[in-house]
Amino acid sequence: MKTIFIIIVVLFFSVQSQAQFLRKLGDKAIEAAGRTVERKVEEKSEKTTGDASDKVLNPKKKSSGETNSSKENSNEPKSKKEKTSKKAEVKSAKDFVPGNKVLVFEDFSQDAIGDFPVNWLTNSSGEVVTISGTPQRWLKLSNKGAFTITDIKQLPENFTLEFEVYVNEGSFSFYSSYLNVGIVESKKKNDYIKWEEYGNGSEGVFMRMFPTVADAFQEGKLGRSEVRVYSEGEKIIGNDLDTPAFNYTKNNHVKVQIWRQKNRLRMYIGDKKVWDLPNAFQQVKYNSVVFYIHDYHNEEDKYYISNFRLAEATGDTRHKLLETGSFVTNEILFDYGKATIKPSSSKVIDEIGTVLKDNPKIKVSISGHTDSDGDEKKNLQLSEQRAMAVKTELVRKFDLNEDNIQIFGLGETQPVSKNNTEEGKKQNRRVEFKIIK
Repeated sequence: MKTIFIIIVVLFFSVQSQAQFLRKLGDKAIEAAGRTVERKVEEKSEKTTGDASDKVLNPKKKSSGETNSSKENSNEPKSKKEKTSKKAEVKSAKDFVPGNKVLVFEDFSQDAIGDFPVNWLTNSSGEVVTISGTPQRWLKLSNKGAFTITDIKQLPENFTLEFEVYVNEGSFSFYSSYLNVGIVESKKKNDYIKWEEYGNGSEGVFMRMFPTVADAFQEGKLGRSEVRVYSEGEKIIGNDLDTPAFNYTKNNHVKVQIWRQKNRLRMYIGDKKVWDLPNAFQQVKYNSVVFYIHDYHNEEDKYYISNFRLAEATGDTRHKLLETGSFVTNEILFDYGKATIKPSSSKVIDEIGTVLKDNPKIKVSISGHTDSDGDEKKNLQLSEQRAMAVKTELVRKFDLNEDNIQIFGLGETQPVSKNNTEEGKKQNRRVEFKIIK
């Protein structure tokens, strides 16, 4: 019996020892597995970080998952072989209204290939070139310099400036220069060179664009735009943003549109409105357009500009409504004492309809006004019926959203002239359009 008891005790401690041994062994196995997982995660993280760092520090170096392909390097821009037959597409913003009185147009057609254009000045260099896949000629802007067109003598308070920009597709160093374009006041012939990088110009509104960003994961997908306003040599407005509107992969050929409306600046790149500043332009006499480049990091990095168009925005219907927020006309005529629109009114109605169709987010009010002939209450009713007739015609003809148009009948309550002459009555019989904020 004693022997059996000893055997049981021995077996008990033996089982406990084995259990402890197995638990320790299991813990070590779990720790080893954990270290293995951690090591794999670290290796994966190091590889990902390394690839990202390579993209920032060596933008042309392929990551380990990419295959090498032969690439042709040249100072002149070339389209890829598979795209040589595809015509370049330049989109324009729908709500941009080009000026209708052309002041300057430059397409470099009068200049010889390889020459600097005769109507431009620079303290650097540049040459007129052609680009495969595009029909026009281009001015290639060289390193470290300012460029201005000599045909501009004075810039009006309301104008539009348009030009095309091209950079080589596929790469553009983050360390190369922005393309800078400025609307400036020049008091002397060579004042334009004061606006080079770190220069000391006095009055100017500058827009800057760049086809890439520092973010390795967005490189070539996003570009960058900046705006700078200088007054008396001091920067009074400055801002910047990332935008896909201009980049060296998909949007390396874009149309730039700048619209000055007295103090207001609007800038569009491609079909995107990038800037809209209500107080960019100061009370000075702007009289020059200046481009400048600071430095290119790589030889193949170049900016090319073409189809430079400067036009005054004169008093047509579209500009009046969009620039000032209101448009008043007595050219919408009605049958006497009725709300029937006469056929001769179609031109001005078509102009208003085009603006509203091209700017579907705009909401407007239409107010009808009459002279003081006849009964006051009937005039009030008639003016509302006429405003409704104009709305109905616009909605029908241009398929507009009728919820974006409000109508008011004001009758004879708001005269703009005396009602004792035929000319005065004619001025009072009017239709007023206002943009609703």
